[in-house]
Amino acid sequence: MIFYLGLTVYFIAIGFINFKDLWNEWKKGKEFWLSVFYTLIALIVAFGIGALTSKLFPNINDGMGVFKVINIPTLLAFTVTTIVLPPIAEEAFYRKGILNFDNNISLLITAIIGTLLYASEHSLKPLGFFIAIIWSVPLTISYIKTKNIYIPITAHFICNLAFNGMTVVIIAIKFSGI
Repeated sequence: MIFYLGLTVYFIAIGFINFKDLWNEWKKGKEFWLSVFYTLIALIVAFGIGALTSKLFPNINDGMGVFKVINIPTLLAFTVTTIVLPPIAEEAFYRKGILNFDNNISLLITAIIGTLLYASEHSLKPLGFFIAIIWSVPLTISYIKTKNIYIPITAHFICNLAFNGMTVVIIAIKFSGI
């Protein structure tokens, strides 16, 4: 959580991310949301490929999913760490902060570096590392194609909300005793 919070605060402070600009992008309408939609579709496919890859190797530890939620404070930390902050921190760092558009060679090299760093942040186990590379590809391509960081941020947030949000709701219900 500290990692994501630190990156988020830093990138907001240096002006890489601006919530007013994000809001203005959201209000642009079809042009913006169509790009978000295509990125979401690509992310869903990437998550599907990642899940299928995990199923092909059921006895191999992917090194992901190690966050233990044992009470309300850890549930709040899980929510912030898996839904709210990663889209901002990861997209600002691994895409906007690393990708270099000076020429095609530097773009390719920095895209690979950003993808490998993103994967190593998610898992240092080979299977999890490979799966995270798969997840990174649609976000990287989206930013390269649009040069608009708010498109992968929005798509990333929606996916995290959909996937991790269900976990948050299930755990919250468990804690409430319903």
